[in-house]
Amino acid sequence: MTSLTLTCIGRQQNTHDVVSWQLVPVAGRLPPVLAGQCITLHTEIDGKPHCRAYTLSSNPQDACWQVTIKDVGRVSRHLHQTLHVGDEIRADGPFGDFNLTALPCARPLFLSAGSGITPMWAMLRDELAKRPDADIRFIHSARSPADVIFAEELTALAAAHTGVRHALILEEAPTAHPWIGRLTPAMLAELAPDLHDRHVYLCGPAPYMAAASSMLAEQGLPPEQLHQESFGLPPAEPAATTSNHFWLTLKKSGKKVTILPGQTLLAALEAAGETMMAACRAGICGSCRCTTEGEIERQSVMTLSAQDLESGVVLACSCTAKGDISLDY
Repeated sequence: MTSLTLTCIGRQQNTHDVVSWQLVPVAGRLPPVLAGQCITLHTEIDGKPHCRAYTLSSNPQDACWQVTIKDVGRVSRHLHQTLHVGDEIRADGPFGDFNLTALPCARPLFLSAGSGITPMWAMLRDELAKRPDADIRFIHSARSPADVIFAEELTALAAAHTGVRHALILEEAPTAHPWIGRLTPAMLAELAPDLHDRHVYLCGPAPYMAAASSMLAEQGLPPEQLHQESFGLPPAEPAATTSNHFWLTLKKSGKKVTILPGQTLLAALEAAGETMMAACRAGICGSCRCTTEGEIERQSVMTLSAQDLESGVVLACSCTAKGDISLDY
């Protein structure tokens, strides 16, 4: 994975709480990227390093990288407050398999909510650059018209390409708006009557993705036709008692940390007050690599080589313990 320093050449306010930054390398060229991939941005808050993974909202045809970030979470809020034109920031990437190259489909259906629109916007523009007459359905959910990211750009793009049909489902909207509330099976049937002939690409907040996944399954969509992207998987909560737990020993300090069955290594460390670099928290970016000894179970092996697996390297955000283990990071 490439690490490079970027310069901010543009900053655009998309909505009241969403900003897009345009970034170019301080030296050299941007590495190759696929529409829908992510990068990790590194920053300092109160003198301590922090990082966060963000999907690029730009596409491979753009001369710069663009990240579009909602003002939610400590790192995102910090970037809203401090990252301006002319500033530099370190980035790793790109990475991720949520794209139409790894997951090809001739007739995609994009389902997104909130800032989950960012990979869809990148993939939509990239696909239309390659296939201007592509048959694409794009259904986006938001709270209100003021919360729709890329609203004008999306409308203009759909008007210029007859194969694109897009719809906005709004919780709060004028009564004349055709789709008010939240996505329902009836809306899905009206907007994508040929659902079973499409692959669905899904991105948004966890509750939205869970509801949409269940709805698609109920409509009979085969599991292999659903592709999802998400960040910030919720960590397991520490139990009230520690009668059923394992011990996670930190090699460098010798400190022992309680880890519960099903709890990720990252969640256990953070519950004990330990700090570990973690960006995507979904087993995608590889920033929380560490080495373990003992019986573990990996939920993701993305970015890990065969040699890594042989050596006990894991991704702390997507690895659980099956007994007492030791960890080095």
